[in-house]
Amino acid sequence: MQLFGKIFTEKSTKKDIKKIHDDALQAYNKGSIFLKMQRFEECLDAYSVAEKLWEEETDMLTSQGDPEAAKRSKISVLNTLSCKSYANYMMGRYDISLELIEKMLEKAPDDPESLFRKGFVLYKFQRYEEALICLENALAKCREFPEAWYCKGNVLRELGNYDIALEAFECSIEYSQPLSYQFPRFTWIPLTPSSKIKMDSSEAWYCKGEILFRQNKYEEAIEAFSRALEIKPGFEDAAKFRNTVLQELGKNRISNNNFELET
Repeated sequence: MQLFGKIFTEKSTKKDIKKIHDDALQAYNKGSIFLKMQRFEECLDAYSVAEKLWEEETDMLTSQGDPEAAKRSKISVLNTLSCKSYANYMMGRYDISLELIEKMLEKAPDDPESLFRKGFVLYKFQRYEEALICLENALAKCREFPEAWYCKGNVLRELGNYDIALEAFECSIEYSQPLSYQFPRFTWIPLTPSSKIKMDSSEAWYCKGEILFRQNKYEEAIEAFSRALEIKPGFEDAAKFRNTVLQELGKNRISNNNFELET
């Protein structure tokens, strides 16, 4: 009878765990749909349900002596916290977004993606020195991380460290190439198509061109904006900035010619 009772209890527990898992997945998928629809309050409610259920599943699997399954549940919790953080960020609730990222780092302190996200939100807060520390920690964990390099470049640009910022943007461009990047790719929300990887470097080329313009390196700036437009033909800001640089370059050439005539 004791053996029968044990078997019955084990089957019952597995059934309970499966029910919790299925309900959590359903809530998570519902939240993802609301997120795509930008119905953020509803998506946060759904994600909160999923988070609570996956936390419960993790505890049950741990008590059952199944660490591998518990680890998978923990990853689901982290993914849910990530989506909640993103939704709050999109609503302009940067402080709550940051709190959720901190919660993620408590569970996985060495996760480069969470470190990057913290740096990104701190950058939005204009807390540049703190952001830089987070981004460098993320890159120490994963060097081939184009988004982190791109964000680091922006932070350094704000701090006026143009030469180092250029190096960061160059690294972002290097690691954005599809052939040299390994999946899964780092993003705030789920994986994007491989074509998006190459497009990411257009932003880095644009930022590189902007810094080169500030340094009066007009020919190099034009090349950078042109590369951005090759990757993303509809990049209006890059086209406008390239025209501005071309005009400035034309003015300088006229000025130089006049000076030569006078002398």
